[in-house]
Amino acid sequence: PGSDPNERNIRRELKGLFAPLLLVHIGNPDAITAYSIEDNRLGLRQLLSLVLQVAVVIWIIIKSWTHSELSFLYLPLLISGLIKHGEVIWALKSALSKRSGIITIQEIDQEANMPALFRFLPEDIPNIDLILKAYYRFISLKPHRENWLYQPLYESLPQMSIDEYPPEDIFHITDAELSLMYDVLYTKAPIIYTKAGCFLRVISFFNLVLTLCGFSVIFRQDFSSHWKACFIAGVLGGGVLMEAYQIAQLPFSDWAIIQMIKHQNLPFMIPCLRILGPRARNWKRWSNTLPQFNFLSFCIQYDKPLKCGKILKFRGIDMGMKKNRCRTRVKFPSQLKSLVVQEMKDIDGDRRLKPFNQRGEWSLSRYGSLNDIKWSVKRDFDKSITIWHIATDICYYSDADQCHNNAASPKIIQMAKLLSNYMMYLLAMRPHMLSTTTSKITFQHACDKLKGLLLDQKEQCVKDEKEACRILRMERVLLRNSNSERKSETVVTSKWHMLRDAQRLARNLMARENRWQIICSVWVEMLCYAAANCSIDYHSEQIRRGGGLITHVWILLAHKTDKYHISD
Repeated sequence: PGSDPNERNIRRELKGLFAPLLLVHIGNPDAITAYSIEDNRLGLRQLLSLVLQVAVVIWIIIKSWTHSELSFLYLPLLISGLIKHGEVIWALKSALSKRSGIITIQEIDQEANMPALFRFLPEDIPNIDLILKAYYRFISLKPHRENWLYQPLYESLPQMSIDEYPPEDIFHITDAELSLMYDVLYTKAPIIYTKAGCFLRVISFFNLVLTLCGFSVIFRQDFSSHWKACFIAGVLGGGVLMEAYQIAQLPFSDWAIIQMIKHQNLPFMIPCLRILGPRARNWKRWSNTLPQFNFLSFCIQYDKPLKCGKILKFRGIDMGMKKNRCRTRVKFPSQLKSLVVQEMKDIDGDRRLKPFNQRGEWSLSRYGSLNDIKWSVKRDFDKSITIWHIATDICYYSDADQCHNNAASPKIIQMAKLLSNYMMYLLAMRPHMLSTTTSKITFQHACDKLKGLLLDQKEQCVKDEKEACRILRMERVLLRNSNSERKSETVVTSKWHMLRDAQRLARNLMARENRWQIICSVWVEMLCYAAANCSIDYHSEQIRRGGGLITHVWILLAHKTDKYHISD
């Protein structure tokens, strides 16, 4: 049998079939076309890679061609592979396509005819107006595009505003808007939901099914004697099932709902919207959780040994592992959404579309002359976060100890605690999002100072945050610590008395009845400052990780910021 020419041809043809089959599976996944934002800038290199891969596949096909029935199956499989791989290049090329010029009302109206769509939306279908609003805001802002000049259009386009929506709906709109941005940057969705994309998807699926059927007919009686044929049939079947699954998932996306709204006059569109609209609110677009990192807890647990600690220290990743040990996540509460939305509205009254350049001054000015506190928000940003975080903890546990009647509700106190831990999480785990180059130095210095203070308590073991805050409230301990022999410090931290600053801020806050309103307002403004001044690339990467509060705040601010505002 080994010398049979027909048998040799079949083996050669089966080997040749692997080449176009591999091309199909390389380009097949719809969920990931770019692993990072940088990949979208490499469209030309990806095109060159496609050309080389196709050239190799064609060369293999030519070398394996025998004019048999099996040889002709190369062609539909090659077409499907070209379509799949071409979709990847198309998506990468279009993700960051540049366009200059300020967007106009006519451009928005021409793209989606939005005013008409809003007028004729069925009122009895929930959520679809929120998704349309998100799409409307997305196509006008285009936050993912480089050098895209835009202006806030609230005065001329009332459809853009979401100020009258409840906080839950506002965050639902930003969820959908960031989901659209994620799809543009990291998936094929924007091209799949076009007429050309749908046509190519049908052609690709048809060719895969044709290849599988033809292959099964040719080897219907010979699978037992050709293990390669069994393997190829299994891979082809897997490709067909994957493609069928992806087609079945097409209606369950924001892009599909937008297309149904645009073509609601066609048959079956309204019934589909009635089915998908109520379910769209439950689609998981981001984690909907709030990361937490408490600095005091981290310092208390700092010396707790790690598994394989020596190896981790040798590799230089022990600090990262210690931080991860203290990181937690909590469900993003609806009360915090309401607080953030309201505080942002209050800030917008002072900001008036200006770029965000304050880190607490606007909030403090609403509570009168607070010169005894303003100094704390004029420090370097990372230092301000550190001392406000420690001061928040001191106030939190001080109120718990004294148990006096506080004008603030327990909810607002808890919201302040969550915001404080979230901002410290950004400083410790995502310092690149704070637009500062000294975050790591500041964090390490603060950690050393606080550990030194806690280690001085020889008469007792500090076990939790509450005990640490009790020690921090003792002025004599801080004075003794500040007068101790100084170690060598960097230029960044040489004149910074971290512990004394945190105690001074806590003392000034504790003297005020409305301290928790002040604390919450300042934390929200710091969050807004961090969000507005963070690089768009970092926000894009954050979306890829599942999203976060800072990215939602950024997209809300971007719609109400005139980048070309000239100060009076």
